[in-house]
Amino acid sequence: MSDSKNISKTETGRRRFLQQTLGAGLAAGAPLIVPASVFGADRPVPSDRLTLASVGVGSQGRYDLDRFLSQNDAQVVAVCDADAVRLAAAKRRVDEHYGNSDCKTYRDFREVLDRPEIDLIHTATPDHWHVPIAAAACAKGKDVYCQKPLSLTVREARQAVEAARRFGSVFQVGTQNRSNPSARYGCELVRNGRLGKLKTIDVGTWEVSKRCWLPAEPVPEHVDWEMWLGPAPYRPFNAEIHRSRGWMPYMDYSGGGVTDFGAHFFDLVQWAMGTEDTGPVEITPLDPAETDGRFVSYKYANGVTVYRTTGNFMRFVGTDGVLELDICAWASIKSAQPSTLDREPIGPNEIHLRKSNDHYANFLECARTRQLPVADVEKGCRAVTICHIGNIAEWLGRPLQWNPQQESFVNDAEANRWLERPKRAPWNV
Repeated sequence: MSDSKNISKTETGRRRFLQQTLGAGLAAGAPLIVPASVFGADRPVPSDRLTLASVGVGSQGRYDLDRFLSQNDAQVVAVCDADAVRLAAAKRRVDEHYGNSDCKTYRDFREVLDRPEIDLIHTATPDHWHVPIAAAACAKGKDVYCQKPLSLTVREARQAVEAARRFGSVFQVGTQNRSNPSARYGCELVRNGRLGKLKTIDVGTWEVSKRCWLPAEPVPEHVDWEMWLGPAPYRPFNAEIHRSRGWMPYMDYSGGGVTDFGAHFFDLVQWAMGTEDTGPVEITPLDPAETDGRFVSYKYANGVTVYRTTGNFMRFVGTDGVLELDICAWASIKSAQPSTLDREPIGPNEIHLRKSNDHYANFLECARTRQLPVADVEKGCRAVTICHIGNIAEWLGRPLQWNPQQESFVNDAEANRWLERPKRAPWNV
């Protein structure tokens, strides 16, 4: 699907609210155009500002919240979290920024979604909540900015795409390297054949997630543990899980480091190769002691083999050169062979990848224009699927064949059972 394709959207949320407001203004003889000076020279008039609510305001949520607060054409009007302490801190941050006390707080995201005047939902919860919240937001006519990784499972990732398309929602995934000029340039070098024929790609992440056996501890009064767990299997509270990113190593809530950094960097693999609508066809777990630290290999139909390894780098190896990116969350070109490789501009007749220099601004712009954003949900789906199927191969300890068109393993019922997880009621997508 082309990045420039428009998204149709029913008249919900802000649009319906504005129509009602404008209709009342016409009936009263009020002017339709209000000078910007009435609202301050540095702010658009209210009818030009998108209203946003943040769901999940832990460490990554606070980072995203600050980025949205810096955008003049959007206003944060609500925050939501299962932790009352984090929630109060987020409200203070928003109110201090706007110089008022208007930001509303919620412990249940469904109450946020029921507000028709809210246009946008930003979610930065633990991973197991991403798709249930995002899909519900789409169904309510909202546009969505969802932190990476998009999903906890392969099936959830596809459900997110289906929800966005069905309800006409703009859906940006928080893989910010799509808005990183250095990462874009590196991918353009690979896509335009500057390395010759591409042979292998190494991607560094930390380890796959595991089962959790932490002991039960008393639930603090400020934590709604039942809401925090939501669709995940029930287990007693433990402070280690609830701390910032403490849940990430455990498979009930996350795919571990593979889906954390891997969501960013397998996305760059897809971007660089032009395989954003497909994926690998064979996944093999490896012994890192025998493969120079490599844990999984992914073979693509185009002959390229991608390896998951350790370390903060990506290495593209071709017949005529090598390009290495430093991937400490924000990719930059670390080294190139030959040394002149990364000094040559991309020519006017070569492939130029979609340009965005601000991931949050791109989302807001697309919410207005109804264009697909630079990190559209389909791209996020394909990238996180690579992470998930690699994890499944490691958990099962054997090679797997993958059909990227059907998004299922070939003749392997045991592996296919891992493509989705049962959810606790009432949290089915």
